[in-house]
Amino acid sequence: MNAEMVVQCIDTHSCGEATRIVLGGIPPVPGATMAEKYDYFQRHFDTWRTALFQEPRGFENMLGAFLVPPTSSLADFGVIFAGATQYFEMCGDSTFSLGKALVETGMVPRVEPVTKIHLDTYGGVVEVKVEVRNGAVGTIAYRSVPAFFAQTAVVRTPSRGEVTMDIAFGGLWYGFVDARRLGIGLSRANMREVLSVGMELLRAVNQEVRVEHPLTPKLSGVALVTFYERSPETGVDYRVANVYGTNATCRSPAGTMSAARAAVSYSHGDLRPGGEMVIRNAWIGSEHRVRVLEETVVGGLQAIISELRATAHVTGTYQAVLEGMDPYKAGFLL
Repeated sequence: MNAEMVVQCIDTHSCGEATRIVLGGIPPVPGATMAEKYDYFQRHFDTWRTALFQEPRGFENMLGAFLVPPTSSLADFGVIFAGATQYFEMCGDSTFSLGKALVETGMVPRVEPVTKIHLDTYGGVVEVKVEVRNGAVGTIAYRSVPAFFAQTAVVRTPSRGEVTMDIAFGGLWYGFVDARRLGIGLSRANMREVLSVGMELLRAVNQEVRVEHPLTPKLSGVALVTFYERSPETGVDYRVANVYGTNATCRSPAGTMSAARAAVSYSHGDLRPGGEMVIRNAWIGSEHRVRVLEETVVGGLQAIISELRATAHVTGTYQAVLEGMDPYKAGFLL
């Protein structure tokens, strides 16, 4: 076997959302900050992302996390969040998965009842709390970045005409659309319709509406469109379906979405400090719990910090081999 490179990975999922955690085998990534590491990685090492997360080793919806040395003395690990189609400045699902994997593999000491891990991310150091009881990992929680509602916009689409959208930030930018006002049912039978209309809305909002983070202008552009509906089920507040990338949808509610949804509800008076919501993915029923911890201000905008809670599981270990003669070693998507 003509192995050009061998890369060590742990495969996981959080609430059904697959994350491949890359432990080693990639070249050193220079940078004095995580933002600089992101920039360098995208310019020089993007082939690692496509090779490991796209076909034939991955698939369009695969998420990933590259562990790198931290740039902050307060952090245990640095992490570059990415996926088959793009990079993410923050990813809640991969954060949950990292908490599970780092404890289960012994990369951090297992402490009961809570093991704390600090991740150096694009947006700063994130504290992850992993519940451990009798040696077993339970739920995983982390504090969100400050999340805030930005505006309500009306965008125009070819198939649905004018559509009202709440735009909010929760680590990534989201556009929230009431599915029932569009007459779209959030069921698997309607998945193709949700994806088609979602992509229309994603293109439209980024053509017609300019959004950027007031403190970090590089965090600009709506990354995901979320269809939501109030849930009739006891103990569940919202059912959601996210659309992003080139035609992708989340299996989990998405951690950054949950933070952004809480910010929208907070701005509308539906949540207060200490208030909780349960958000369920419409496709597979996986759930996130989000609790408002405190108010803050971001660039003059009212914002909140939330605690997000979910579960994660290790699905296997993976030793990726890149053969020198493989014409598809850099990955592809159909």
